[in-house]
Amino acid sequence: MAAERVHDVLVVGGGNGGLSAAAHLRRRGCPDVGLIEPSERHVYKPLQNYVGTGLASDDELSRPQASLIPDGVEWLRTAAVAIDPERREVRCADGSVVRGRDLIVATGAVIDWSLLPGATEALASGLAVTTYVDTELARTRERIAGFTSGRAIFELRGQPVSGRETALKPLFIACDTWRANGVLDAIEVILVHDGDRLHPVDAIAAEIRRHLDRYGIEARPSTHVVALRGDEVDLAGPRGTIPERADLVHLHPPYRAPEVIRESGLDADGTGGFAAVDPETLRHPTHPRVWVVGDAGDLGDARTGGALREQVKIAVENIRRSRAGEPLERYDGYTVAPIATSRRSLSFGEYDRELRPRHSLPLPARGQIRSSPLWYALDRHALPQIYWNRILKGRL
Repeated sequence: MAAERVHDVLVVGGGNGGLSAAAHLRRRGCPDVGLIEPSERHVYKPLQNYVGTGLASDDELSRPQASLIPDGVEWLRTAAVAIDPERREVRCADGSVVRGRDLIVATGAVIDWSLLPGATEALASGLAVTTYVDTELARTRERIAGFTSGRAIFELRGQPVSGRETALKPLFIACDTWRANGVLDAIEVILVHDGDRLHPVDAIAAEIRRHLDRYGIEARPSTHVVALRGDEVDLAGPRGTIPERADLVHLHPPYRAPEVIRESGLDADGTGGFAAVDPETLRHPTHPRVWVVGDAGDLGDARTGGALREQVKIAVENIRRSRAGEPLERYDGYTVAPIATSRRSLSFGEYDRELRPRHSLPLPARGQIRSSPLWYALDRHALPQIYWNRILKGRL
């Protein structure tokens, strides 16, 4: 029988949420933290949109996982294959069994191309590209840079997706690149989005619309890609499913919950296989010593790195409060919508669950929503350094 290890807090997943949670726990004095994560390489995913459009280099994108494990955290270099939420016990792919007094689930979501017929073949042929998969970034960069005429379709999917608003980055950066190359007038650019509005926050929607009009982009609401075949894309919209010819398609991938979430019974009716979680306390509704952060949870809010940063701090604080018998802190659904509108300018909208504009910077919220080179510099250059040196170290 495999030996069982017990940690004060056990974190499942070593992405943004898992690493920063482990770091926050250690900085707050947690004596024994275990972290389950099989990957040897850690990718800063928000930078993929810049690498895939030629505005950042490949070597900026990732670092060895070993260099990011917080001091004092035991890294279990294996994958979680089953979770017993009642015992807070995790069975791992290497046969080990690990328990925690409290369990933080930060497994993220999984891209599943099988949910979109023809996607794998379209990516292989070059018809389709995406900035959401790090192995596709070189091909995406080459296709955008070399595209000179034809029809380009960009997709903006609804939940559950990771970084929904950031799917507009490759759209606007590509259009700005094509304008600079003198070919934008020869390209028909279409944005399909499955909502009836561009964005639920009026001010952010208005800013998106301003830049769609500036580039002459046709927006098709309540429409999404359902299949790809040859040089055709099936678009499901208000008039049914219609095949459209395309020369380039930027895909916003379909996501699903990790198998370990569904198979461990952490989900519930209506969560689509994602972990059930109280969206305010980040506690599992049935298992009070299980906490969920990030894309793995059915929080009902936008899945972004900015949201995750707030969730991690609240979950770590609530573990302490729960143990002390104190009232739990509440997460208000804060998230961020960093939308690059050109190769040098970005809109940095922030909002909460009630769709109220927020501002973490010392400026009015509307001032952040208006695209500016300042916000581009923050997102492209400052935030990656903040991520590696502060967020993942539990300092922010």
